[in-house]
Amino acid sequence: MNLESIFPDGLYVVHALDLLGPVAVYVLGISVYAVFIFRFYRFVASRDMFGLDLSRYEASRHRSIRRILGVVMYVTKYLIVFPLFAFFWFAVLTLILTFLAKDRVFEDTLLIALATVSTIRVTAYYDEDLSRDLAKILPFAVLAIFLIDASFFEIGESLSILERANEHRETILYYLLFLVLLEFALRFLRAVLRRVFRRRKPAPAASEAPRSEPTPGPAPGDGPTSAADGDGVGTA
Repeated sequence: MNLESIFPDGLYVVHALDLLGPVAVYVLGISVYAVFIFRFYRFVASRDMFGLDLSRYEASRHRSIRRILGVVMYVTKYLIVFPLFAFFWFAVLTLILTFLAKDRVFEDTLLIALATVSTIRVTAYYDEDLSRDLAKILPFAVLAIFLIDASFFEIGESLSILERANEHRETILYYLLFLVLLEFALRFLRAVLRRVFRRRKPAPAASEAPRSEPTPGPAPGDGPTSAADGDGVGTA
């Protein structure tokens, strides 16, 4: 078999590397993006993002110390750590929306990003599966559009739109405060509803079977009764 008739241009390692180089870049980029989105949306859609583990303080005999430490950890997580993550989610979704809708006004992009993050957090307290579905819609929509038409994305134009974020610092701060207050309101409402429904739980029904009366013991002074005496039958 003549290879030149099958491959008239010839087989060269350099040519193969030139062709496979972009493939490797695409595979690496898509994989990194997919893993990032996978971790991102699962974390965003989790109802309890930060586990409040107080087991290490259970050894303390002072209940007041445990309560104070619990409050400090709770406030630290939801007044310091959560706003940082909220800003990160807000920035990621704003970036995604900027790539998806380049002609949209930047104020509208910020508003839709806030509404999306807020909806994800609200639905996380209803059903985490629903929240995960919402959290991955936009990121995977970007990936789908990129795979179909890579020319749709104009990096320079999208980045020029993002430069306007510095002009809306007050708006971004208000939106972040709204996310923090929303999270506190959702957790407070969940705690109240759990307590209400716990009180409304019906008590376990008592058994309707009549209690058997205890058998009275022998009167004082009576000796043990034999089986023959109890039956009224004498022995031969």
